[in-house]
Order: sequence, then C-alpha cells, then structure tokens
Amino acid sequence: MDSARQVVLFCAVGVVTTLVDFAVFNLLTRRAVHWRRIPANVVSVTVAMAWAFFANWFLVFHPSGDAWLDRAGRFLITTAFSAFVLQNVVLFLTTDIWRGPVNLVQSVVRRLGLAARLDEDVVARNTCKALAVSVGLIWNFCFYKFFVYAP
Repeated sequence: MDSARQVVLFCAVGVVTTLVDFAVFNLLTRRAVHWRRIPANVVSVTVAMAWAFFANWFLVFHPSGDAWLDRAGRFLITTAFSAFVLQNVVLFLTTDIWRGPVNLVQSVVRRLGLAARLDEDVVARNTCKALAVSVGLIWNFCFYKFFVYAP
C-alpha cells in the first residue's frame, strides 16, 4: 500500500478512535459524573486503544505473518506512552500551567457568539484534550509505521 493511502486510512481510523476517546472522556468529566481530567483520560484512552489496535491492523498497516502478540506488545508500549505519558503531560500543562490555548479558544468562542451554547468548562477541557490528542497522533503514526506494524 502506498504511503499516501496509508496516511489517509490512518487518519480515518484516528478520527473514529478520537471520537470514541472524546465521547468517553466527556461522559466521565461532565458535571454529573465529575471525574478529574487525568483519570478520565486514562479510561477513555484505554477504550480507544483497544479499537485502534485492531483497526490499524486490519485497515491500515496489514502486517504479514501471525506475530500478533509481539505486535500487540509493541502497540501497547507505543500507545501507552503516547496516551498515558505524552497526553497527560499536555493535559497537565494546558490545564494547570499554560492556559494560553484555552484562553484563545474561549475568546474565539465568545467572539463567534457561541458562548451561550458552549459552556466554558466544555471548551476548556476539549481544547486541552484536542492538544493532547494532536501530540499523540504524530507520535503514534511514526511509531506504528516504523515499529509496531513494520515488516
């Protein structure tokens, strides 16, 4: 499979994975449930990881052979580092240290007249999560292509 097609399929799988991740994250962090962001992220990413392993195996990278257990181990190491270290560092930084991106997005939401429909907390937590996922996306593609599913 050529690299351009692989990137497109990876992005499609990534969109579905991200939707699963965000859905679980938002269900757990909404006011009625009120989980803190990092524990909610751990759960949401774990659910999304299970889907992503098989989707990338069958739809994107099509590895040869039957060494699925070895590849599953590499996937777990790669994705766990991305999800539980990189993403949580970004969540911590953008939640507690560097609020610039959140402030910018909230300002844009207000200027577009969407503040009445989008609660500030929803905007803040999803801005932080989107930045965390973006860092993970770049990490994951590189390591999946050249380490996890490499021939």
